[in-house]
Amino acid sequence: MKHKILLLFFIIISPSGLLHAQQLPDILPIFDEANALVESGDYQDAIDLYLSVIDRGYVSGALYHNLAGAYFRIDEIGQAIRYYQSALRLLGDDPQLIHNIQILESRIQNPFSELPKSFWQQWWDRLFGQHHELPYAATGIGLYVIAFILFAQLVWTNTRNQWHRRLRRLTLGLGLICLLTALLISHQRHSIQGASVLQPTTLTAETGNIIVPEGILVTLVNESELGTLIRLPNGVEGYIDPSVLGDF
Repeated sequence: MKHKILLLFFIIISPSGLLHAQQLPDILPIFDEANALVESGDYQDAIDLYLSVIDRGYVSGALYHNLAGAYFRIDEIGQAIRYYQSALRLLGDDPQLIHNIQILESRIQNPFSELPKSFWQQWWDRLFGQHHELPYAATGIGLYVIAFILFAQLVWTNTRNQWHRRLRRLTLGLGLICLLTALLISHQRHSIQGASVLQPTTLTAETGNIIVPEGILVTLVNESELGTLIRLPNGVEGYIDPSVLGDF
């Protein structure tokens, strides 16, 4: 039931959600049927139904979350990582999602060490790395509504005192901070073009060929005739067959 509510919520707030909201009665039964198939252990058919919803242009953190779980059950680690990362961009700090990702990452044979993050990146991750932009945006909009009401009160009642003026400035200032924070979180979350390696493959780098296991997260850099140029977690770049990449 929780994931059904989340599906409805994220469909409505997605950029294309308003265009498809009238078709929700057609989508929710498919989602429910896929969930029932997962419960009965029919994971592949459930995956097909989840993907059919995505093919219709719907975006939902709950949908991606459930799809990733179904892939995990049939041991397709690369696809599971791919859709967990897609869900993470929409759900942010959902505890169950974070827990599932941690379990999945523990099963990946990752031979690559990660590059150390800058002080700025470490600070940002500590404060906002697992947060979603929506609460900040909603709070900012709410504060601006309060500020508008205060200004309306000023116009209609000619309320002029120090506390009223301070409250107006405070709501405007905090509202702006919240909206800017939401913008930065959204940019940070969606700016990096990443992908999951769907099956063990070979990366062609300047230093030679490198074996890349399934489930490794990579950064997409460029496309060329040689293949897709990607960056490994340790910073090494090379070309890889685009057919083994699942972007998110």
